[in-house]
Amino acid sequence: MRRSNRLVILVGVLLAVLAFAAIVILLNNNGGSGEPRESTPATVTVVVATEEIAIGQAVTPDVAEEQQVDPEAVSGTRIASITQLTGQPALQVIPAGSQITGESIGLGRRDNVDISARLNPGEKAIAFQVDPVTGADFLITEGDTIDVLMTQSITVLQETADSAANTDENAPQRFEPVTGLEDQRTVKAILQDKRVIYVSDTKATTPEPTTDTNGDGVIDDNDTPPEQAIESVIIIFAGTDQDAEVIKFAQNALGEQGSLTALVRHDEDDAVEETSGITIDLLVTDYGLRLPEIVEQLNEEATP
Repeated sequence: MRRSNRLVILVGVLLAVLAFAAIVILLNNNGGSGEPRESTPATVTVVVATEEIAIGQAVTPDVAEEQQVDPEAVSGTRIASITQLTGQPALQVIPAGSQITGESIGLGRRDNVDISARLNPGEKAIAFQVDPVTGADFLITEGDTIDVLMTQSITVLQETADSAANTDENAPQRFEPVTGLEDQRTVKAILQDKRVIYVSDTKATTPEPTTDTNGDGVIDDNDTPPEQAIESVIIIFAGTDQDAEVIKFAQNALGEQGSLTALVRHDEDDAVEETSGITIDLLVTDYGLRLPEIVEQLNEEATP
């Protein structure tokens, strides 16, 4: 009986100690005043430019510093540490004292891009579509510089016999296709050293199911379709109205692919290379392309 009483007393003392400790902690949290103490507002780390950063300039830790700001003061996609700055080219002008956002160096959200902010005065945003081959396997990124190669098929023309025989110098010349030379390819680098300001996410086609994968005897939406095939991306680069005219002529149909190829340049390469362009005759005369003997015989027979 005595042992039971002692146990009750011990439990009571223990509960009293715990209650006292709880009161002390509560008073300390309230500053001893009995009223709730205002909590210190939380801040987050952002990266701020210490100098103005021009479009195309490498963004590295030596042009930035970390600052603490209220979460509501964060602009765009937050860069939390200067260690994330590894020399990415600035996609837009970043004024001194402003936050370096993910969008300004190509690390931000895809739906929060201001294309006009990525242009210098006088530049235009020009778009064209590429497939995995003409788009370098979709490895081109914002901030890259590219050349644009055009491929076209042309019909070789010759002056008609009656036009050539006409002695009237003021008569307009007339031309006709050369039989067998209706679709001759010609290739030329038409634009060089163009800055990429945006690349769309890859587009994928969703093919229809082609086999009865669930065994219900019907091929429909309930069956598993084949794997999606990556189809195309849109590349937007900074150029001039003249550049836009060239691109429009080369890729005149909406969604047309194959006529334009993007070539990636080194970041520091701004030289303009003089190219000859390529046609079948240049491949023969300048690059040693061999023609079948039957072609040479036919040419000899056609020579008067």
